Amino acid sequence: MLNKNIDYALVGHNFITFLLSIGLLNRGKKVLVLDDDRFNYGDFFTNSLTLLDVEFLRTWGDLGDLSPLKNIDNYLSPQSVYFYVGKKQIVLGDTPLRNYRELCRKFPNLFMNDKSGSLSNQNEVMDFNNFYNNFCSKVTHSIFQEKNSSKVSKLFETSIPAELLNHFQHFFSHFANKDGMNEVDRSEFNALIFMTRGFFQNRLSTTGSRSEIMHLFFSLISPYFKLDHERLIHDLLEVHQKAGGEFKKLNLADLKFQSGLVKSFELESFEGIIKPKKMAFIGGYPVGLPIRLKTSSVSYNCLNVSLKFNNPLPKLLKDKKVIFSSPMKIGTDRPFWEVYFSESGAVFNIIMAKREGTKVDFIKERVIKLLKDDLAYLFPEYEFEIINIEMKFTLDVFIEDKDYLAYKRIEASLGVKIVEVLEDTAPLIFSRLKNVLYFGPYNEDALGTFSSLIEIKRWRESL
Repeated sequence: MLNKNIDYALVGHNFITFLLSIGLLNRGKKVLVLDDDRFNYGDFFTNSLTLLDVEFLRTWGDLGDLSPLKNIDNYLSPQSVYFYVGKKQIVLGDTPLRNYRELCRKFPNLFMNDKSGSLSNQNEVMDFNNFYNNFCSKVTHSIFQEKNSSKVSKLFETSIPAELLNHFQHFFSHFANKDGMNEVDRSEFNALIFMTRGFFQNRLSTTGSRSEIMHLFFSLISPYFKLDHERLIHDLLEVHQKAGGEFKKLNLADLKFQSGLVKSFELESFEGIIKPKKMAFIGGYPVGLPIRLKTSSVSYNCLNVSLKFNNPLPKLLKDKKVIFSSPMKIGTDRPFWEVYFSESGAVFNIIMAKREGTKVDFIKERVIKLLKDDLAYLFPEYEFEIINIEMKFTLDVFIEDKDYLAYKRIEASLGVKIVEVLEDTAPLIFSRLKNVLYFGPYNEDALGTFSSLIEIKRWRESL
């Protein structure tokens, strides 16, 4: 029997939601998690992790005695990622040293410095990788235990070993010296930063604060992991339910508001009226719900395009993950995309400027032409005869940041971003909901999944 009087109703079927729910349940709260398909994170958030993310989750598991996170490696598989800046290919996701060497080969002016050396003998290789791995373990442990979120950036930097700090500082110095680059180098640099910040941090910008670029640098040289998200949330759901938590894979049917509060709601299963003391929405942006977010952030969303080809793809493309942008795409409505190639098909995630009311049918023809042109540009030796197309918008959110002097800042953000959730039940009438919270990219620092983990841990302890 579903408990009708609960402390928290959490909307969003993702591992972040269950980390919050389990923390609340352990404090004696009554919690209901709802899997409403109109609100969640998208594939960009749930499919991949860097070593920083992995070590943060491992620390959470060890210190919180949470078995799935203690054994986080069981849900991960290593993966390479092929980044294309124009036609320049950068293969990342291997060991830290191999990733760093690859960046030095493809962008020597950006990454090579007087401390790079040969980095070729066995001791140098082991030292570099060990320095990186130990740094990720140390910094995530320190940040997890830190109660004051304003100290995160300082903790991050003071944890960097001297042997890696110089490499970061050389890379970061270019943000203040863009005017001294020639046009080709500056264009490539902007495209690289824009695409990789979008991929690792869900931020669209050609610059960033010191802490943001720190996180980006250590993401670039990190091993990269594909997360079996469905299996992880299945196991976290078991922990949630054993702790007394409720779960429903149902959409909200009827939210009732009164004096700036959510008073009750029903589910599509007609199990009666449920009265929560508080609600939290954990994901991207609500779609089709009688609420909206009060935010001034300019955002992009994601169009998922599944293509079926007439002939099997060559071996060189099969199971390949490609991220593509170019200097010409920066500032356009479709600045970059990623694709997963299978044996005879491909699944694209195209980052697009957010336009309210955009219908897939309105843009389908133009999108297919764009993808055909890009594929012909990147892989002119192959033919891609498309025989089937499926398109849908996902729930991913990417925030645009046009603070071109951000590199002069230390912190990831100028201040705490508290996004208000508004009642949206009548035209032009929006009132703030006092007992509804939002967790997601609009309300976090710009460090991708790492920010999400830090933010949800902080709220888990303070709610």
